[in-house]
Amino acid sequence: MKLAFLVDSPSRRAHGNVVSRLAVGLAEAGGVETTIVCYSDDPRPPWLPAEIGIHRLGAERVTRCLPDLVRYLREQQPDVLITRQVHANFVGLAAAWMARVPPSWRGKIVVVQDQFVELCHGINWRDNKWLAKASYRFADGLIAPSPTVVADTVRYCRLKPSSAALVPNPILKHSGVLSGPPHPWLRDGEPPVFVTVSNLLALKRVDLLVDAFADVRKRHDARLLVIGEGPERPRVIEQIRKLGLTDDAEATGWVDDPLEFAARACALVHASDEDGFAQVLTEAMSVGCPVITTDSLGGGPRYVTENGKYGMLVPKGDQQGLAEAMSEMLQPSVRAQFAELGRQRSEHMSPAASATALVNFLSGELGLADRRLSSSQD
Repeated sequence: MKLAFLVDSPSRRAHGNVVSRLAVGLAEAGGVETTIVCYSDDPRPPWLPAEIGIHRLGAERVTRCLPDLVRYLREQQPDVLITRQVHANFVGLAAAWMARVPPSWRGKIVVVQDQFVELCHGINWRDNKWLAKASYRFADGLIAPSPTVVADTVRYCRLKPSSAALVPNPILKHSGVLSGPPHPWLRDGEPPVFVTVSNLLALKRVDLLVDAFADVRKRHDARLLVIGEGPERPRVIEQIRKLGLTDDAEATGWVDDPLEFAARACALVHASDEDGFAQVLTEAMSVGCPVITTDSLGGGPRYVTENGKYGMLVPKGDQQGLAEAMSEMLQPSVRAQFAELGRQRSEHMSPAASATALVNFLSGELGLADRRLSSSQD
């Protein structure tokens, strides 16, 4: 089976990291030739197996890659093209239609939907919900990272349920090797530190987290690090100042390796209103960092924590509930319990497990090859 993934980057963006991790699982499974087709010059991840190909389309925008993508499909003849991001799905569907005109590409196209279609439309105008509803029915299949997103996309786009499948976003097993503390607050002997990692958009509700932390700080000696860049960062900095938290909370901006922070934190706290998966939760779990998350629209955190079993789950927008969960996580026994549960959950999201789900869908439902993988590889 020859698979090609159309994605923006093989390494430096969220979608590219998911694809590269999934490619690791496919390499472990064997029998699948995988190529990452990307439209950026970002470097190849150093941990990506040598047998995974990288094909660069030579443009920074997917809309400018249509002729090159058509040429790639005709010349390389992958059995499946899998596209990520809604607007990239549109380009992939157009390329598939054009490439099937002689000299024809004979493969199938599968689109990926990471969030509710209507929410994607609200965040990015290019992810047009009406075009998704009109065009997704021409795909041969659809995959999504959580059961809620699968069900919502099938409903909204009026797809056959059998044409859609759950393929969780995978997480690599952490090597266990850490450098020195990346921030003075994370040294041994300092008060416990909560961290949050996100693109600082309004929907990520970092304002809710800062208010909840202010409540926690009235009763406990603790600190908060807000990691990430985005339009909300100036507001977060001003909120920290107004609440008198400048000695205990800091918006660090972006960092090269957020896991170095999470690995030393008391817990990672995710207060977002919308998430189709919440990759940051499994990343934190993989380094033994307990997680606290809101039950955001999209169902990702509920799925990742399995209804609160593997991490603390509080109602969306519930400041008091978030503060109470943070206070509870300051207890060493509670922290140790959720750290171990999180490690177990991250193993369930391994590249091998996600690759198994993908290949079994392509083989069973789409009939691409007579080779299902055993779930024992999870």
